Amino acid sequence: MRRVPTIVLALMMLINFGRGCIHAFAPDGGAHSIAGLDLSQNGQTILSLFAVMGFQQIVMGLFQLYVLAWRRELVAVALALQTIETAFGVANLYFYRPMPVPVPGAPFNAVLLALLVAATALAFARPSQSAAR
Repeated sequence: MRRVPTIVLALMMLINFGRGCIHAFAPDGGAHSIAGLDLSQNGQTILSLFAVMGFQQIVMGLFQLYVLAWRRELVAVALALQTIETAFGVANLYFYRPMPVPVPGAPFNAVLLALLVAATALAFARPSQSAAR
């Protein structure tokens, strides 16, 4: 059980690198080919915003790689950051400013959020349990 937070962080690192590369480097950033967005109006703006989102995901993945490789004591903090980011993303997809078309990754992100909440809780609970022994 104590390795779960680290495994979840590693999974999120891979997801961030994968998504980030698609959003930043795919010709349409995945906006049309994956999300089904119409790029005929304001296409450049959409592509630019997708690229920014992709670069941010790559940066998050690099931070997570750093934590996993050299600073394991920061796993809980890295998971907390990812959980907050994912929570805002899910809130945006479902409530705040939902996309005009169904986003294929929305249900996956909701499941990821539940997994992240559980892993983050485990990561923060671990030090207090060992201190009590």
